[in-house]
Amino acid sequence: MSEKRRTRRKQLDASHQRNWLTGRHAVTEMLRAGVWPFTRLVGTDDVLGSLADELAVVPDWPGVAAVIEPEPSHRVTELCGSRHHQGLAAQMGPFPYRSLEQLPSLLADRSSDLPPLVVICDRIQDGHNLGAILRNCDAMAVDAVVMWEREQIGIVPQVARSSAGAVNHLPIIRVDNLNVATDRIAGLGLQIFAASEKSKIPVWEVDAQQPTAVVIGSEAHGVDDALLSRCSQQIAIPMRGQVASLNAAVAAGMILYELRRKV
Repeated sequence: MSEKRRTRRKQLDASHQRNWLTGRHAVTEMLRAGVWPFTRLVGTDDVLGSLADELAVVPDWPGVAAVIEPEPSHRVTELCGSRHHQGLAAQMGPFPYRSLEQLPSLLADRSSDLPPLVVICDRIQDGHNLGAILRNCDAMAVDAVVMWEREQIGIVPQVARSSAGAVNHLPIIRVDNLNVATDRIAGLGLQIFAASEKSKIPVWEVDAQQPTAVVIGSEAHGVDDALLSRCSQQIAIPMRGQVASLNAAVAAGMILYELRRKV
């Protein structure tokens, strides 16, 4: 990855977070899952006391040397920069992305009797949108999510909160070339569908019994042309009203639900 692209990625991630995950539900879900390392956790005495079981296993997390500090509510606010922490905040380390090389084993080792299903996110920049997409993916038993490093927000606290904790339960893969990654996914035997408002093929007409990957394009520009050319088929959600398109997260939810409903 070029230095310019690397800098742009860091700027995009940094603009969406200060690396503090806040709120009882979000932090508790992170603790219970035990997959996303944190470096510091601060909370009021009563909240930390209610999490005794979750905190007891933190020292056993591989590679984690976290500091857990009781602090008054006003101090938690000062540290995390938000008043909406509910008495609990965690300073997060780097998110543990999976590698594309792990995808074949993720698909081979799955226990579900549903057809394999992967979601490819193309330049989703809004953290709330990405979080909602990931929440949909978890709800519809998606096996993995693949996302581009270029012009794409990564997994940051805002995304984690918007996902309702789904980031802790989904294998999420981040790649530096989504076109190459899509070719490799197709090489694993998955049909590649691209969500496009220009398509004449309704989502309910496709064969959902086959291993499938669905590409969800950016909020502003849809699926990149180079990526679109790699897809087996373009599919659409027919619109009955006056608005021509849907929010990326809403479209993803409707498409994933329909694919799963058909099986």
